[in-house]
Amino acid sequence: MKKIFAGVLPTLIVLTSCGENDDSTFHASAIVEGTAVKVAAQTGGYLLQVLVDEGHVVQIGQTIAVVDTEKLGYQLDQVEANLQDLAAQRRIAMANVQRAKEDHQYAKTKYNRFLDLFQKNAATQQALDDSKIAYDRARTALESSEQNVQSFGSKEKSWEAQSKLLRRQINDAVVKAPLAGTVTTRYYDMGETIASNAPLAEIIDLSKMWAKVYVSETFLPKIKIGQTAQVKIDGVDQTLSGTIAWVSARSEFTPKNILTEESRTALVYAVKINIDNPDGVLKHGMPVSISLQPE
Repeated sequence: MKKIFAGVLPTLIVLTSCGENDDSTFHASAIVEGTAVKVAAQTGGYLLQVLVDEGHVVQIGQTIAVVDTEKLGYQLDQVEANLQDLAAQRRIAMANVQRAKEDHQYAKTKYNRFLDLFQKNAATQQALDDSKIAYDRARTALESSEQNVQSFGSKEKSWEAQSKLLRRQINDAVVKAPLAGTVTTRYYDMGETIASNAPLAEIIDLSKMWAKVYVSETFLPKIKIGQTAQVKIDGVDQTLSGTIAWVSARSEFTPKNILTEESRTALVYAVKINIDNPDGVLKHGMPVSISLQPE
């Protein structure tokens, strides 16, 4: 999956009226938004294809662009050739270890034989010393050949890691949509060169929208997470249902776009409302009126 820069666009709240008497309904105006995701091309390079345009509706996993991987393919071929060469060298090294083991065993047996003969005064000191030197050399050669084989393990891991990295980069050159939604912005065209991890397009999921309103501390005890909210589209005779998904645990001053001095200095709590939008009636940035009935 492609690396994405996910985030939600800044919320614009227009708190127009709040009837917050004990038995009143809370009313507010807000701007609905969808989750905006900037889809990045993890593999940089020449854009062979750009398959979407602004306004296109895409499905999750749909290919939206393809980056040229010819150079990466050459690098992968070189790495694979190095791995094959390393495997051949390992086989030779293993054969050398086997010969070193045989030489070591022969030298050890010969030394033990001369030692036994020397203890029986049937061999000279010189003969014993010569066999001991040959035995020590055979042991050193065996240790060296075994260490050589061990070194192939780290080399092989290094080349395999490079192979996996190149394969991942080649795979990531096919940029796919991480979610279903609408393409709102396309940053590059076919034929341009894109940097690694640069955003290629922005997709907004319009199936699940959300809005944020602010309630006072006097109205806060009257609402809870999971509570239903009524969402009316401005200028359209249609009401949708929303659900309170989150209530801030920290108070804050009313956003500065509230014009009255009384409202601007009031402490309020942010409330996020999720709104299902299966028919696509709501659009990103559309103003709505939200009503909350006291529990």
